[in-house]
Amino acid sequence: MGGYTPEGGGGRAARPGRYPPLASLVVSTIAAFSAVIVIAVLHSSRALFTVWSLLQLMRRYPGRVPDVDLMLDCMDRPAINRTEHTGEGAPPPPPLFRYCTTRDHFDIPFPDWSFWGWPETHIEPWTREFRSVKQGSRRVRWPDRVPTAYWKGNPDVASPLRLALLACNDTNLWRAEIMRQNWEEEAKSGYQNSKLSSQCTHRYKIYAEGFAWSVSLKYILSCGSMALLIDPLYQDFFSRGLEPRVNHWPVSTVGMCESIRDAVEWGNAHPEEAERVGKRGQRLMQELGMDTVYDYMLHLLTEYAALLDFRPAPPHSSQEACAGSVLCLADDHQRRFLEASAAYPATAGPCSMPPSDG
Repeated sequence: MGGYTPEGGGGRAARPGRYPPLASLVVSTIAAFSAVIVIAVLHSSRALFTVWSLLQLMRRYPGRVPDVDLMLDCMDRPAINRTEHTGEGAPPPPPLFRYCTTRDHFDIPFPDWSFWGWPETHIEPWTREFRSVKQGSRRVRWPDRVPTAYWKGNPDVASPLRLALLACNDTNLWRAEIMRQNWEEEAKSGYQNSKLSSQCTHRYKIYAEGFAWSVSLKYILSCGSMALLIDPLYQDFFSRGLEPRVNHWPVSTVGMCESIRDAVEWGNAHPEEAERVGKRGQRLMQELGMDTVYDYMLHLLTEYAALLDFRPAPPHSSQEACAGSVLCLADDHQRRFLEASAAYPATAGPCSMPPSDG
């Protein structure tokens, strides 16, 4: 995981209030209250579920979550560019948490809201959704799956990559089936045609980033199909577990359609090896249970707290959020997902962190 140790910027984290324009959620976790103190919220649904995630972490590990002030941007793209905060005389990077980062940014990866459910798309909390997708993957044996690559998503998200992917929709020429996801139509049909558990019928599934990273990665890997990852630029907190040709297959953006075709033809010529790649990807997601997610959060906040050069003290304008108040703020649909993702106190301590690389 690694702690917040910016290159050339010192090893301390200043009070987040100095950088309010960067964050859509500014919170304090105060162990004595067993509550999250919300200082500012600029994005409703994602922020609501992220506050809930922190409350569940405190419920899982009562008394162990340190007091911290933190900024978290609930939007997609990283903002803390390394070039602006590296080198002699450069200002230290503000410690901004986010659902993804890149090698060129200092944004700190934090588990995204969908691990606790995504009501807008009827995607269940991660434990339930993974179980459902894995069960769906068992309905069609690998030899009986469609021997082409499959992608279904929304290309209309300011994503040149996804728009270019549409041109690969030719099962004869490129061995790929590319489907446009229409969420408005799905909502009208009660999301019957977008169930992730019914999308494990192809041997190969394509992952294409959207406006930034996409929460779809974990669901694609969960199918047990050989995941074809198109040159990912963004990383979330579990990206370090991805190994090319071990638990996924890399696809180049240069000659993308040809690269997809070549991956499919290799897999069909080596079906046992391709199936093993898919199974290892699914196993990686099985190992990414909520126990692991909460352990990552706890270790991350513990390391971050050790870098604070002040004692967290929420301003008078802040509001205390407990589980009950979050449930009151949620609508009926959101409340079902929140209640389904409630954590329980751990019966053992968190996993042990290996020594730092230095």
